[in-house]
Amino acid sequence: MPLDGVCPLYADQAINAASSPSEPPGRFTCPCCGQGSIDPRLPAIVAFLQEAAHEPLTITSACRCPAHNAAVGGSPTSSHLKGLAVDIACNSDALRYTLINRAMQLQVSRFGIGRNFIHLDIDRAKNARRIWVY
Repeated sequence: MPLDGVCPLYADQAINAASSPSEPPGRFTCPCCGQGSIDPRLPAIVAFLQEAAHEPLTITSACRCPAHNAAVGGSPTSSHLKGLAVDIACNSDALRYTLINRAMQLQVSRFGIGRNFIHLDIDRAKNARRIWVY
């Protein structure tokens, strides 16, 4: 699977990491209804980040249906609605740095930083090179 828009230097590493362990069912679907389709680049990116972190990563949000997005206070234009964003639990500065640094190597260019998670966003319809805090 080609990772369109991902730095070619790291794309093969991301693909190899993604093909190692299979994703648990439902890890990237909406938690309230099980629906949603994630962009195939995101599981590959998450697998690459997990390998770099040397520890399991917890996905706290990926695809969201409109009802779930509204229930969690998500933006009406959230990239989660399009399957183009993922939130990863992150409780240390060192892990936060590792995840953001490695994601930038894959040309991920939209990040949200929360107290206990980071948001990775590959939505090309939105401005690139953005980091915001929640």
